[in-house]
Amino acid sequence: MKIAASLPLQHNGADYAYEFRRDPHFSPEVKHASRLFTAVVPCLTGIGCLYQAVAAARDRRIYPPPGSLVDIDGCRMHLQTKGAGAATVVLEAGLGGMSSAWAWIQPEAAKFSRVVSYDRAGLGWSETDLAPKTAQLAARRLRTLLRRSHALPPYILVGHSMGGLLIRVFAEQYLDEVAGIVLVDASHPDQHLRSPDIKTHMRSGFRLLRAVPLLAQLGYVRLTGLFNAWAEGLPPRQAAEAEAFLSSYRHLQTTREESVAWEAVCAEVRCTSGLEDIPLAVVTAGRDVLPGHPELQGELAALSRDSIHVTVKGADHLTLLTRREHARSVTEVIRNVVGRGMLRWRGIKLRRAPRNRP
Repeated sequence: MKIAASLPLQHNGADYAYEFRRDPHFSPEVKHASRLFTAVVPCLTGIGCLYQAVAAARDRRIYPPPGSLVDIDGCRMHLQTKGAGAATVVLEAGLGGMSSAWAWIQPEAAKFSRVVSYDRAGLGWSETDLAPKTAQLAARRLRTLLRRSHALPPYILVGHSMGGLLIRVFAEQYLDEVAGIVLVDASHPDQHLRSPDIKTHMRSGFRLLRAVPLLAQLGYVRLTGLFNAWAEGLPPRQAAEAEAFLSSYRHLQTTREESVAWEAVCAEVRCTSGLEDIPLAVVTAGRDVLPGHPELQGELAALSRDSIHVTVKGADHLTLLTRREHARSVTEVIRNVVGRGMLRWRGIKLRRAPRNRP
């Protein structure tokens, strides 16, 4: 399918000239590099631990849950719902992500649809539990959460990064409830097997995540602002929320657990089928791209017979959500899929409707 002319700042993913990154290794962006060294002394003397405990208690007080907490399997999970409409847009964050990351996209998408963002167990405002991090469990819990919150199908599933893997398993389990899918620079289950650069990037990132929970307890993550760049560009309130949780031991420990489960989640996704003719949009970042990524994104676009593949010029993996101008482009793609999805959904309903007998 050709890209709709109404989608600004986007280009055909196959033809676009991507801006590739030179170094494939993962490295957090710390604005003031000197912080990496000056933070060592308070951490070694124990002052950092005290600072972390006081700051974490302060965060819990000044950043209460903006949405609802719903009990799922004995674990209270956080969910925010905005807007109204026949379809429900469901936003699934990436590895270690949370609902605040959708701060630009959710309010804009709520102008044309009901939109739900949530936090997986152990992330953001959702409680931690001991259940394994599997895509099938995540899908079942999400569906239960949506039902109990009266966010009913048809669903338009939107997944960023690792969230793209999770929504593919959701679609496999509940295909009859899904009207459309948007993959936002989504992970490919074979990306680390097919691209040496992506493999290097992921290995170095996962190696850092093994140490991050301890560094968070010592106060090092908070003192250095190690992951603050992941929230840069969001509205002030949501940026502060994200920075608080990206310094939280609990949130970062869950992020580490999700990274450990990566291979298992990818194996679950490899067992899924194609999406038939469900409307699909694949949105790919145009900047800071690793070799092999554009081709893998093109394969994701081939999952459905009704798909578009667009690339957002100047956006990288994170700024597709965190920068307003890039998030606006993603929102327009969501609008496009909601429209296509609802046309297909209504057609299916008409075909399934019982005929009146004379």
